[in-house]
Parts: sequence; structure tokens; C-alpha cells
Amino acid sequence: MTPAFADPAARRRWDAYFAEVGRMLARAGSETAELRGELEAHVAESMVAGSGGSELERLDLALSRLGEPAHYLRPLIADQLIERGTRSYSPSTIARGLSHSVLAGSRRTAIALGFGLGYLLLAIFAGMAILKPLWGEHVGLFRNADGTVSAGIVVRSAGSQELLGWWSIPIALLLTGLLYIALTMGLRVLRHRR
Repeated sequence: MTPAFADPAARRRWDAYFAEVGRMLARAGSETAELRGELEAHVAESMVAGSGGSELERLDLALSRLGEPAHYLRPLIADQLIERGTRSYSPSTIARGLSHSVLAGSRRTAIALGFGLGYLLLAIFAGMAILKPLWGEHVGLFRNADGTVSAGIVVRSAGSQELLGWWSIPIALLLTGLLYIALTMGLRVLRHRR
């Protein structure tokens, strides 16, 4: 709901602000038109309730109360993307949601980094399963000559004993699946707890 502005400067300010809102909401995907409409209605009502001053002054006051779009939209976009990603189990949607969470604040950053590391571990397990047939002497669980154990994709495996052999493929796939489900369900639980 765009008000009819008499002042062209107020109209330009409105258009610039809601163009930024539109750019941010476009990154989120669906359900953006409703949120944008609510924001426009809120600003228009705040302008009407404002006392005195020109249109531009009342608009600036209303927009300053609302704040910069990045400050209040990033958490909303992150929540929406994470919720959509946990319903669909879409890695790209979850990754986009986590990136918006990282940009939204310190608590969210810590949570997003924790889940991001979990998804990185998941990618390593998937990489192990894919690379084992191609680069078998460097992928798996190894006992080194000095008694230490190395797991994953290892560059120097000469002189090491491979402990799992081809069993590393189904184990890596099982760990990938279980970790993906656990992380995605953890995001869903965390999302509903707030």
C-alpha cells in the first residue's frame, strides 16, 4: 500500500527504501509480497500517526523507527530459508539460511557456524564414499607405523595399514545419511524452540 505523495523527495525515499526491501526479500524466495505489503502498511500508518512536519520528515521518522532493512530482514529471511530447507531437506536452501544467520548476529553466527561445521563433516563423509573407488589407497581409516590412527582422505598413506577396506564406503554413506538427518532435524527443533 503505497501512499499518494505530494512531495517528490518523499516518493523517491519511499521507492529507494522499499527497493532495498524488495532486493532482500527476493533472496528469500516465496511469501515475500505479503511481508512487503505489511511493511508498507506499517510505514504508511506510522506516517499518518506522526505529528507535524513535512511528508519527507514524517517518512524519515517512520523509516528510522523501522530501521535498516538488513537489520530486521536478515533474521526473518534466515528463519524462513532454514524452515523451508528443513522441511524439504534441501542442502542449498539450508546453506543460504545459515549464511543469512551468520550475517544476522553473534548468537546466530555461533549456531550457524556449528551447523556449518556439521554439514562440512557430512560433505567429507560423502567425499570419502565417492573417492574410495577412485583413490582407494588414500581414503579410509589408517593405522600409521607409529601407532596413530588417521581417518578420511589422507595424502600420505604409504606404510600405513588400511583398517576398513571397502567397508569404508557403506560406513561413510551411513554416517552421511545419519548426520544429514540429525543436523536437519536439529535445525528444525532449534527453529521451533524460538
